[in-house]
Amino acid sequence: MKRDPLSLAAPWFVALAVFLGGMAVRTELRGEGEASIFETEYSCRATGAQSSLRRADLTVLGFTIGASTIRDVQKRFPRTQLGKLAHEEEAERGVCVKNDQGMAVVFATSVMGAPDTLVAVYLAPVALVESSKLSCENVGLPSTAFSSRSGIRVGGTSSELSKAIRSGVPADGTFCAAYEIASSRGPLQISKAERTEGVDFTEAEGQTAAGRLRWVKLVGIASDVGVRSRPR
Repeated sequence: MKRDPLSLAAPWFVALAVFLGGMAVRTELRGEGEASIFETEYSCRATGAQSSLRRADLTVLGFTIGASTIRDVQKRFPRTQLGKLAHEEEAERGVCVKNDQGMAVVFATSVMGAPDTLVAVYLAPVALVESSKLSCENVGLPSTAFSSRSGIRVGGTSSELSKAIRSGVPADGTFCAAYEIASSRGPLQISKAERTEGVDFTEAEGQTAAGRLRWVKLVGIASDVGVRSRPR
């Protein structure tokens, strides 16, 4: 595929265009020896209607995408270590917590968000997230805690997830649902004191198997780029 020359001059701008255009570039999971879920490849375009994931969909363990920060997470879990989640220069950085039952949550930030602000949360089995570059801190929480406040969780049915994110989710395979809405009506909060007049972009993507959720990434990015002027 021909590369946009802009990607060579300003990788961060291309990354913004990717997210705000509703396109997520990933590599598909392949079974044994599969790629990391942090580097997963299919496209996801925001729906035409102004809509969004809810704040409850974006809140896990009391931390909310677009409002909480990595520092907030590390204050609660001080032994967590910030690590790079993928190889790219602009890749997300995150911290991971797990329990004895093998469930994990990764809280991530990136160049796309306000400093340290959470832009994504991954819910997945430990085996899919823990690596030499990212270790998970055991926090002794029950698996029921490893879910969004709205009930999105690993092991939930594809039909339950479809209702939660208001988008069709297959019983087997990858899925992606993305939304854009004016920030004045959206769920994100760039800072505790003020709102942006731009766009809130939210997304849920992941994989199901045998009718159950295998892993999910919840995304929330606030931009001061207006809907009409956003990069394409």
